[in-house]
Amino acid sequence: MNINKQALALASIVVGSYCQMSEAAPITIDGNLSDWGITVGDNNSSNFGSLAGDVGLVSYHLEDTGDTLGHSYYLGLNYGGQDYDAEFMGVAVQGTTLYVTLVTGQRQDNGFSFFSPGDFRFETSGGTFGVEAGGKAGGSSGVAITEGAVGSTYNLYSNGVTQSYSNAAAAQTAGSIWHDETWILDPISPKGPVQLQIDGQSQYVGMADYIYTGNTVTTQHSIIEFAIDLSVFEGEDIYSLHWRPSCGNDEMNVTLNISTKVPEPGTLALLMVGLLGFSPVIRRKVDRSTH
Repeated sequence: MNINKQALALASIVVGSYCQMSEAAPITIDGNLSDWGITVGDNNSSNFGSLAGDVGLVSYHLEDTGDTLGHSYYLGLNYGGQDYDAEFMGVAVQGTTLYVTLVTGQRQDNGFSFFSPGDFRFETSGGTFGVEAGGKAGGSSGVAITEGAVGSTYNLYSNGVTQSYSNAAAAQTAGSIWHDETWILDPISPKGPVQLQIDGQSQYVGMADYIYTGNTVTTQHSIIEFAIDLSVFEGEDIYSLHWRPSCGNDEMNVTLNISTKVPEPGTLALLMVGLLGFSPVIRRKVDRSTH
């Protein structure tokens, strides 16, 4: 390898270290989680045993794997069995792309029949970033939602059951990513942020490659899966990811430690100068060993 190529190669490793470069198997955003090592099925047949796999998994929250068709079970953090229960949320990084998946009973085609989905909230060193999940009114088709579909806002009764549905702001489409956004709180104490809402101060920063499945996977689950280029986080450190249904009585939390900072040009220049300085020494040593 000549000196310039060697320097550039090492420099690329330094640049790439901010996004946890790996030889991970590629993830396809299609709602099929076999590439995560996950099987999603009805009646307790889901299998998360191979989820660590080789997909570049950074962190995950596995709440439970209990599936029941009915509403007679308690829905809440670390409780399982109720058919609107959230089960799993995982985060992976491959190259400069962050991947997220959520397995939940919060079906987007259920709409205001019972409980409605919330949106995704990233906590970073520069404040919060939100991803619009999208959704539909009750009784709508179970066809999957993809990026660019109409966003959703749900109004809830005090007990958390969804009262009505309305479209979100025109720019707040499914898969859209926002900074300095505001949040609608759930109605059940202790109240927390569940639904993304943009205003005049909110900044659109990008669009995820996104899918939110309807009835195409199982009768008990929907899967949300999306990919985001890390550049949308504007160099901020990502601390955590949170998702809750709009009623707030379930919760998925993933702790993260992802830096999206790119090394300063001066740092890379010094690295290349250092490599140039070391290379002749290495070459002379090799030359002497041949005599």
